[in-house]
Amino acid sequence: MKVVSLNQELPQAKRKKELLKVIDSFRKRIEDDEVEQFVIASVDPNDGEVVVTACSVDFLSATGLFEIGKNILLQTNNEFE
Repeated sequence: MKVVSLNQELPQAKRKKELLKVIDSFRKRIEDDEVEQFVIASVDPNDGEVVVTACSVDFLSATGLFEIGKNILLQTNNEFE
């Protein structure tokens, strides 16, 4: 499993640039047929809303990817109590 964690203390413009670099890298992996299914887990910095997006070929895979996304968020975000 590959987890990318960006430094929370970066200036907003640099942080946004780093986030887009991750997305661009992921887009290339999809275009190169290295990724068939994926999960994206994110937290809105303003209201803390959690979004888990799973793209998969079937319901069982979607469920598994969704659970992985939840676990990544819970393990990497200290704000959940």
